[in-house]
Order: sequence, then structure tokens, then C-alpha cells
Amino acid sequence: MWFTNAISYQFTKPFNVTVEQIQADLEQRPFVPCGSMDSSKQGWASAIPGTTSLVHVVGGNALICLKTEEKILPSSVVNKELNEKVSLLQDDRGQKIGRSERMTLKEEIIQQLLPKAFTKESLLFAYIDYKGQRIVVNASSANKAETLLAFLRQSLGSLPVLPFKPEIDLLATLTDWVKNNSTPAPFTLANNISLKALDEEASQAKLKNLDLTEEEVQLHISNGKYVERLSLCWDNKVLFDLTDEGHFKQVKFLDVIKEQNDDINTDDAVGKFDADFALMAGELNQLLNNLAVEYGSEA
Repeated sequence: MWFTNAISYQFTKPFNVTVEQIQADLEQRPFVPCGSMDSSKQGWASAIPGTTSLVHVVGGNALICLKTEEKILPSSVVNKELNEKVSLLQDDRGQKIGRSERMTLKEEIIQQLLPKAFTKESLLFAYIDYKGQRIVVNASSANKAETLLAFLRQSLGSLPVLPFKPEIDLLATLTDWVKNNSTPAPFTLANNISLKALDEEASQAKLKNLDLTEEEVQLHISNGKYVERLSLCWDNKVLFDLTDEGHFKQVKFLDVIKEQNDDINTDDAVGKFDADFALMAGELNQLLNNLAVEYGSEA
């Protein structure tokens, strides 16, 4: 269990709901597969695949999982059926089909095709850090993270959180780190960067596998671009991209971390999952704490 992204939210009030209560609340909204006429379904699934518990706790971190199942209906298939039906009706009536009727026909076709559609499943993991009073979501976008939080809020009744973001202006700060090669310890520059201009043209530049102190990067900054996404290495343990919104993207835990669990029997899938989650959450919490202590948090 290794997160590849991390969007963090800070509780605005002390969160002391027991794990037992969370488990009971999530059990009221379990995942149920799509019926023949459902386009999608969401619900809570086992925190550890192959087990039954909806909440898994290690070291004060409670792992949860939101499962989504969606019917796949390619627009090309729907439009083909729609165009054929519209063409037949227009030939029969001798006049064009209006927009309103066209939309009604499209909805009818979708309902007819849903029972035959393939399904796609996805799992979205998050954990509640009781000590740090935060929720960390393994989501690639804020919209996906907010989907999980909204479902969790409905399940628990309330969820007073705000996105974690340092009080500093990250756009200016990331730019300053690169311009002056001055990242605070234990952070160091890696080799990927995205820059953008704040003028009307809003031009962008994405550079990969490059020494960020090189002249090419500095030239972009001199020409008025700001760093909106920067790859960093934390304490020689974790590589990640930090965005100007405070999100962690493309998180990669280095071998110095993962090797700590090499002695665990790989046949014990649950035990390996448990140990990896404990190790991952502990390191990720420390990383977040470094940012929070260094720069504070708006939350």
C-alpha cells in the first residue's frame, strides 16, 4: 500500500470519532455493484483487499477505501444509434427532429444500452491521521479527493476539514527555491519542473530530467514565468512533485524506505499490505509535518 499522490486536508475542529464508530457509519453505505439500469455506483469497500473490515488502523492512521463502479458507454456507440434513429424518424415524418426530442431519444438509447454495457471499477484510498488531525487522500486531482470527502461527510454526518496549504505563497516560494537553489532542509531539488506566465498569454513550460540550476530554467524565470510544479526529494527517502496548491503528485518512496519490509513473507498478502501502509503513512506524515512546521498551514 503505497500512495502515488497525496492531497491533505486538516481538521478545523478536534476529530475524535472512534474507529468503531467510523466502521459502523461506513457499514451503512457499503459498496453495491451496479444494477442493470445503473450508470454508476459508489460505496465503502474493504480497506485491505481480501478482508471484511472497512477501516484498518495502524499507528494511529485509519485507512478507508471508496469503491466506484461505472458503466462504460462509448459516445461513438450512443451517437451511432441516435443518428440512425433520428434519420429513420426524419424520413418517416419528412421534417427535422428538434433538439429537445433528440435529447429524449438519446436518453432512451442510453437506458436501452446500459444493461449490455461493460463496467469499470476503481478504488480511492485515504487515511485519517489522528495525531496530525488530517485526512490524506491518494487522489490525482482535487475533484477526486472531494468526491471521497463528500461521501465520507454523508456517512459520518459531518467532516470539518479544509485543504492543507502552507501560509506562504507557494507559487512565489517554489520559484524562489529554483531561482536561488535554496530549498530548505531536508528538501532538495530533483529534476522536473513546470512553469507558467501570469500574463494574458499564460504561456507554459514543462522540463524533465534536467538540472534545475541550468541556464535554460533560469531563463524562463528571468522572462517572468513562475514555478507551478516542482519535483523535490525529501530526506533522501521520498521523491514527489509539489504543486502551487500544496498537492503531492507522482509520489515515489525510495528503496531506502521500501527495503525495511523486505523480510516480510510475500505469501502473507495481508501482513505485507499492513506493514507497507504503516511505513508509508509514517513517512508521509513526517513529510507533511515538515511543511507544516516550516511554513504553517492556512487550515
